[in-house]
Amino acid sequence: MFGKKKHATEAEIMNNTTSLNKTKFQEFSNSAAFFCAIAFMIFIPINIVLMNVFLFLVLIFTLMAGDLKHHLTLVWHNPVTKIALMLFALLSIGVFWSIAETDWSLRVLKKYNELWYMALLLPLFHSPQRRNIGVNAFLISMGLILTGIYLVYFNILPPSGISVAGKHASFTVDGGFSSHIMTNILMSFVVFSSAHKAIHSTTKSRWFYGALFTGSFYYVLFISTGTTGQLITLSLLGLLLIQYFGKKTLIFLPVLVLFIGILTLSIENNAIKYAINKIESRISHIESGNPGTRPQLAIHAFKLFIEDPIIGTGTGSYRTALETKQPGFAKRRTHKYNPHNEYLIISVQLGLLGLLTLLFLFYTQAKTTQKIPDKEQRYLAQGLVVLFAIGCLANSLIMDSGEGHFWAFFSALFFSNLLVENKKSLSE
Repeated sequence: MFGKKKHATEAEIMNNTTSLNKTKFQEFSNSAAFFCAIAFMIFIPINIVLMNVFLFLVLIFTLMAGDLKHHLTLVWHNPVTKIALMLFALLSIGVFWSIAETDWSLRVLKKYNELWYMALLLPLFHSPQRRNIGVNAFLISMGLILTGIYLVYFNILPPSGISVAGKHASFTVDGGFSSHIMTNILMSFVVFSSAHKAIHSTTKSRWFYGALFTGSFYYVLFISTGTTGQLITLSLLGLLLIQYFGKKTLIFLPVLVLFIGILTLSIENNAIKYAINKIESRISHIESGNPGTRPQLAIHAFKLFIEDPIIGTGTGSYRTALETKQPGFAKRRTHKYNPHNEYLIISVQLGLLGLLTLLFLFYTQAKTTQKIPDKEQRYLAQGLVVLFAIGCLANSLIMDSGEGHFWAFFSALFFSNLLVENKKSLSE
């Protein structure tokens, strides 16, 4: 009897040790996945290769952490990730009725992986501390890029290229390491986020956020030629005023417009003047039928949509539809893969079914921001929704690699605030 009891005790000790080691390994894997997610975000505006490497590591460490069933349960009970996964499923099914070749349809489908990347990342931001780390890491990363831009802008450093992950990367004033479109869109969120951080901060960090707001505000509106980012920034500043002043915004908004107008008139050759001239030029080209202008792209994409309005022509079909149904316009286009409008390219591919799903996704994001308990996080989440709702009118932001990954990361971060509510509902 004594021998058996001793043997049972030893077995219990062995099981407890194994369980403890497994728990420590899971904790390490979960932490590693989180920090790889932060690195993934940092490299979004810097280097696509490293961005994808760290995202792959997030997947590996998440699988190694175990408890995948719980991960999937949290994701499915989150209204935002649920609809994002439904849209990705719809795009996956759309491959079967696509008029494009299968390999091309799959290639375009891959561009929408951000819809399930959000589900991969969301459970990693399960605490306020992790969410704050995510936002601050983004601001610090973009702050360093902004610093480099200003050093080149003021001729303190010469414009040059550097090697990132063994690949030569040029660094320009207009776009940093990336395109001027993507950099300015991301920088518009820096303007909005740093303003909120400066308002909510009670420490010396307020000076950092204030300086970041000032530098990014001037860069977005007066240096970068990314028109989409400029329009988004003005919209986000309007949202910020509404968030804090409500109806009094009607008083402060004209003051903001007057301030920006005075700066525009007093600074020669600034980006706002360039944007105004560009918009005027595009408007004048609508009637001329110039195939290189975005208004013409939108008009012809809408024509494709109304020909197949219910389920569209399938995933990845935009190019094929343009070439077969509007060959005259397609021949004059040098780039036939993107109408630079997320709503329209989804409509062409999936018809009203896809468009309504995308709109419902944005609506759900907007609605669920009201359930985020932290005021700062709630306001930032609202800014993210406005950024993409407006930005998708001028660019295919979810399909575009950098902007789409940015959206997946911050959608996961902000709407992970609902995890507490999900855990409560699951336990009841």
